[in-house]
Amino acid sequence: MSEGQGTLVDKSESSSFEDLASAAAQEIEEAKLAEAAAAEKEKPAEAKTDEWQDVLGSGTLLKKILKAGDESDGLRPHRSDICRISYEVKIRDTGDLVEKRDQVKIYLGDNEVLQGLDLALTLMYKGEECLLQMSPRFGYGDTGLKPGESLGLVGEVDSPKYKGPAISPDTWLEARLELHDWAEEPEHETLPIAERMETGTRRRARGNWWYGRGEAQLAVQLYRRALDVLDESEGGITDPTASGELAPTSGDLQALLEERLRVHNNMAAAQLKAGAYEAALQAVTRVLTCQPNNAKALYRKSRILTAMGRNSEALAAARAAAAAAPDDAGTKKELQRCEQKANRDRSVERRLAKRMLGTTDQPKGASSPDKKPSRTKMLVWGSFLLSLLVGVASVLVYRYKMQAH
Repeated sequence: MSEGQGTLVDKSESSSFEDLASAAAQEIEEAKLAEAAAAEKEKPAEAKTDEWQDVLGSGTLLKKILKAGDESDGLRPHRSDICRISYEVKIRDTGDLVEKRDQVKIYLGDNEVLQGLDLALTLMYKGEECLLQMSPRFGYGDTGLKPGESLGLVGEVDSPKYKGPAISPDTWLEARLELHDWAEEPEHETLPIAERMETGTRRRARGNWWYGRGEAQLAVQLYRRALDVLDESEGGITDPTASGELAPTSGDLQALLEERLRVHNNMAAAQLKAGAYEAALQAVTRVLTCQPNNAKALYRKSRILTAMGRNSEALAAARAAAAAAPDDAGTKKELQRCEQKANRDRSVERRLAKRMLGTTDQPKGASSPDKKPSRTKMLVWGSFLLSLLVGVASVLVYRYKMQAH
């Protein structure tokens, strides 16, 4: 269970802020890609394969066509299309191989491959092969990649580890990319449940990879796409599929539900890390509606509520998480942290109450310069001064009488 902590500023409402940010960035990139596509169409065929094209106009993603594709119909793949591709990624300056895939299926725009490859595919025709130079932003980013870390390859149950030299935040990559063909994404309701499970699981796994690299917003995008295909709806889940297969059994439905809840749980962690607290709370609430004793969801609910400043509710969630998973070190630590915070809060409240009532504890012998004398002490000192004045007056009267005689 992750210990992600955010600042006490909620960046989300019912739909999280990262959707707006990513949508704006996507619109900008798509506009630049459209301009690049239009400019490329105007070039003569021989020029297209003889020069590097600055795809985004910033020098961060360069493309050179090695083999022209079929431009007869003028069609290119769009976001969410299923592309069948082959690619090879190397470190530009050394030529060391990073990863290589042949005839792999990806959903365009889902960040299932490096972002540079994802963007370049929108400018390619069927059968086209090109060479790319990608800045770190479109490769492994500021995190880089170290030997032994997962490559997060989509479709791989146990993704292989990287075996090459360390990739720093300044490392440029070079990729050879070929687009074999593509097809439109089918309606989810028409898919067999096994295919829906496979697609949802691969998106969740890729989202987990981005989350582990600190890319919470990219992770949320993958989790949302996973829910698109996993959420129950009319059609393929309860009715016979388009291929004529039998409707899934109750066991299949239960497996789909559990996978969907795993995605909601993971998305809550990513939204918490991104500071989208309201959206994260909604995600864990969906999990707990179906599984009230889900320890991971209760743990994350406690973390979310703490970030929102709702400490008493966070303590209740932490206690429930510890009860659901008494042997888990993460839930124990979370409960201890919430109890310590609750004790500090109670201590502060008691001190404030004493100050308001004027009953602040003072050590023996200590005096406060701002504290007024009590009524009893004032009476004692008044009586003493009065007696002293009476005695002085009596002495003066006695001396006057003696002088008169």
